Amino acid sequence: MNTLINLGCSLWDPLEASKISDSPWVTLALFSLAAILLIVSGMKNKASLGIMLVVGLIVIAARLGLTSFAQMGFVPPANWLNTVLLGLLIGSSLSFLSIIVIQPLFENITKQPHDVSIAEGVRGKWKSLLSWLVLIWTIVAFGEEILFHGFLMSQLIKLLGTSSLALGLNVLLTAIVFGLAHSYQGRSGTWSTGIIGACLGVTYVLSGYNLWLPILVHGMIDTVGLILMSGGADKRLRELIWKRPLQPAG
Repeated sequence: MNTLINLGCSLWDPLEASKISDSPWVTLALFSLAAILLIVSGMKNKASLGIMLVVGLIVIAARLGLTSFAQMGFVPPANWLNTVLLGLLIGSSLSFLSIIVIQPLFENITKQPHDVSIAEGVRGKWKSLLSWLVLIWTIVAFGEEILFHGFLMSQLIKLLGTSSLALGLNVLLTAIVFGLAHSYQGRSGTWSTGIIGACLGVTYVLSGYNLWLPILVHGMIDTVGLILMSGGADKRLRELIWKRPLQPAG
């Protein structure tokens, strides 16, 4: 499947980028092990441990020639300006969509609030907000995109190919892993982050398998969300749209 839109990014051929001809069984094992580690750690509220273990797995795989930053799409885009502007636009839009539509929708479906207690400390505290923003732009956006979309999706691409059906299945599977890895946010949070994960996966595909656009989109989603949360605007927006107060998590 060719890139659907030209974002000015450096393109990578995922089927020809491996240093060695690793077998499908090795690729399947890498994907499965990484997915299991991320899911189980998320369910046990130890997401950071799962991320560290998968980083170690990627390092080992890279040393064996089974993956690389280039293969995962972590290469400079051909047009930084287009990539940055699209990242800001798409990320901001998805953040507002998540806050006023996606999260409340799944809260209504699951009858449980989206547990964002991990970041509740930013409300009314600008120093905490700044600390979170530094964390997002130095670790979270880069780390999660490299793991979930750079590594997992590139492994599935080697297994399934790049047909429309294969890429659709790829996005679906990685979105499921992404959502379950955030299950510490509750049932509604799992579904909501799964939807966002699917959007990030589609962004990765449409950018020509270049990670920079998803990284910027991911960073903006979290940045806008935290800024709104810090001033209480997230609750006011959702109450305005849904015409009723939201129940606190817990």
